[in-house]
Amino acid sequence: MTSRTPRLPLVVLILLALSACSAAVGTTKTLPVTGGTIELAVSETCAEGADPQCVAVNGENVVLPSAFERASVENATVAEAKGQNAVDVTFNKDGAAVFHALTEKAARGGNSARLVMKAGNRLLAAVAVMHALEGDHVQINLSPDDTAQEVADLIHGG
Repeated sequence: MTSRTPRLPLVVLILLALSACSAAVGTTKTLPVTGGTIELAVSETCAEGADPQCVAVNGENVVLPSAFERASVENATVAEAKGQNAVDVTFNKDGAAVFHALTEKAARGGNSARLVMKAGNRLLAAVAVMHALEGDHVQINLSPDDTAQEVADLIHGG
């Protein structure tokens, strides 16, 4: 079965890869609250309607993971640059280790593997991962339906 990867997950993947190597550009609002979690899991793509556990996440159909791993967050801030709708996330040491391990697993999983990200009860992204990502920082580019402040609040509430 051939899976077509929509542009949004690819944009998120590119931002994930680049954010580990560079500083955020533009203005960033710092929230007064720190800490929180993002839940991460590796899953597979699926054909819409093929499985009752097949869900759409920003245009990408994936099997809903039965379990997620919690990645502890040091801080999450709203990134606002040139109309960007994104959240900058800095993991603590343990969260960065979880993030690295799951990006490594997703990268080894082949073309249909996706890293699924969740905050609170909201699925944020399902992205293809080409290689394990290092570092403690990631920028999550959101769909136009999400607001960065709400997602940052969900992360801090985790």
